[in-house]
Amino acid sequence: MRYGDISTFQSGVAIPLFSLRSKSGVGIGEYLDLIPFAKWCKLCDFNIIQLLPVNDTGAEASPYSARSAFALNPVFINIQAVSGSSEFEDEIEQAKDEFDNQERIDYYKISTWKRNILKKIFNNRYDQLKKDKELQKWIDANAWAKGYCAYAMLKAQNGESSWKDWKKYQNPTAEDIEKLWSKNQKEMLYQAWMQFIAEMQFTAAVNEISKLGIHVKGDIPILINEDSADVWANRNYFSLDDRAGAPPDMFSYSGQNWGFPTYRWDVLEKDGFRWWKDRLAQASKFYHAYRIDHVLGFFRIWSIPQREVTGILGRFNPCIPLTWDLLHSAGFSRETLEYLRRPNYSVDQLREFLGDETENLISVYFENLPNEATRFVFKPEFYSEREITSLDEPQSVKDALLKVYWNRIFIPAGDENTFYPFWYWYNQPVLATLPQNEQETLKRLIHENESAQEGLWEQNATKLLSVLANETDMLVCAEDLGAVPHCVPVVLKKLNILSLRIERWARNWDAPYSPYYDMAEYPRLSVCTTSCHDTSSLRGLWTEPDFDRDLYWSHAQLSGTAPEKLTPPVVRDILAHVFSTNSLFCILPVQDYFALSSTLSEVPAEEERVNIPGTVGGKNWTYRIPVTVEELESNNSLNSEIRKLVDTRRRRPMWKI
Repeated sequence: MRYGDISTFQSGVAIPLFSLRSKSGVGIGEYLDLIPFAKWCKLCDFNIIQLLPVNDTGAEASPYSARSAFALNPVFINIQAVSGSSEFEDEIEQAKDEFDNQERIDYYKISTWKRNILKKIFNNRYDQLKKDKELQKWIDANAWAKGYCAYAMLKAQNGESSWKDWKKYQNPTAEDIEKLWSKNQKEMLYQAWMQFIAEMQFTAAVNEISKLGIHVKGDIPILINEDSADVWANRNYFSLDDRAGAPPDMFSYSGQNWGFPTYRWDVLEKDGFRWWKDRLAQASKFYHAYRIDHVLGFFRIWSIPQREVTGILGRFNPCIPLTWDLLHSAGFSRETLEYLRRPNYSVDQLREFLGDETENLISVYFENLPNEATRFVFKPEFYSEREITSLDEPQSVKDALLKVYWNRIFIPAGDENTFYPFWYWYNQPVLATLPQNEQETLKRLIHENESAQEGLWEQNATKLLSVLANETDMLVCAEDLGAVPHCVPVVLKKLNILSLRIERWARNWDAPYSPYYDMAEYPRLSVCTTSCHDTSSLRGLWTEPDFDRDLYWSHAQLSGTAPEKLTPPVVRDILAHVFSTNSLFCILPVQDYFALSSTLSEVPAEEERVNIPGTVGGKNWTYRIPVTVEELESNNSLNSEIRKLVDTRRRRPMWKI
């Protein structure tokens, strides 16, 4: 195993690369900043550094919004280490003055500046670079490079618009890409050169980290942007007819629509999963271990029709549908099933949704059911969430129309003989309009259908995850959060893939008061943490209005009552309890280690948050650590506190599984 021998409990720190702050960096964390950061980690006796994705995202700050599954983000290049940068020393110093003292990352400005300064350096050295054998050797060794470079060049030429809006080359062939490379050598070589530099710097950093005996864990998102080099150049691997997301849960009534295309797994399989294998081979250049983001998507992805906006009308793919033969044999007519898939309404029924505006809204948005003068359905041009949410109507009217649109038992499937239950089928008004015996029969059939899915999902995930687990020698970890099917822990254990336990969510939600699981109950093959990039920090959690501090305090086995405020000594006691976990790995966000310091914990807790899911812009993905990595090395008090926790954990016997 690339990770090496694991004979003791492992401890580490999670940090987005962009959050690092150093003396040499320009407004954002950089690949080479990982070297002094790793030196600090060595002082703390950490085993591993966990990063968020570092793929090219263009002007988009979110690391999960990549425009390439292979290309690195040039924004993390250290400009001063690039040959030829000395000719622009004044400009670099001016940028450092502008960006370095900012508390948050101005990603767009920094990204734009870095690409511009890199372009100036490239132009100055072009006569040399076009003959550079090492650069050409790198291009030849990376099959993805020319497609990515063509996409990046064309995107720049088209004002960064999506490839779907380009007038030419929307659907390129391999020959098209070769012709673009020949005709636009300088522009394409510029894109390749940036990748070459980024890979050299990242590789150099990882090599130095490895010399310190520390490992690097990467993050591989399961999905990729529609507007990406991969979808543009490998259209056959992706479905653009639907979008991936998450089903409704306690945090979101209507679920989530992430906007990413889903995979055509049958096409990928016929090609020997080459695209995925190449992607893992690229990651293995840098990482000793990696995290599979949203591993549940390898069991089944929540697939949403392209015309919908929310995630509420999605379905799991793959899944076993209810069939016409089954429903017909149970006594349901074709007319009844169509009514359950696309309900029709009387005026009185619509009035229950639309109130005083009923007659007016019927005249605009509804039409008669064929041959039924008193029954109404949506007009075809308004039959989607996208159309309803874009109406020039008050929000209250649009909300009411959405409730009418959502009132169904089965979602549209594109096939009249297959039926997929709507997520909230059990409490929709249309169900109550059926005779009682039909209601009971339908409930039984849908519940039986739900239970039948587990075997399919286990088989699907075993096949797909086996490819990932066996393709490289990296240690494989999974992000298995959300509505977890029963087969998930079975498959992960069978393939030796580590699961994830975020302490605040590791609870028995089916028991009264949803008690926390004891740290000793965490599976050995798991990664334990206090928080993650999508949650508040530990200090932030402490002040959230719905957080039960007393229940958590009892779970942490601490005496007395929970304090109103977290102080460093209290944090030390909490982290000591977290570090008692049976999980093989304990990797906490750097912010939760900073809570051990009286000075670093003066930063307001809300300023430590990396991302708030479901929101765009604001302070998302702009967090910077409050001190430089060089200053961390000299923080003897903090380093000593962390080292005590880590060393106590390392000395614990590993006999219990």
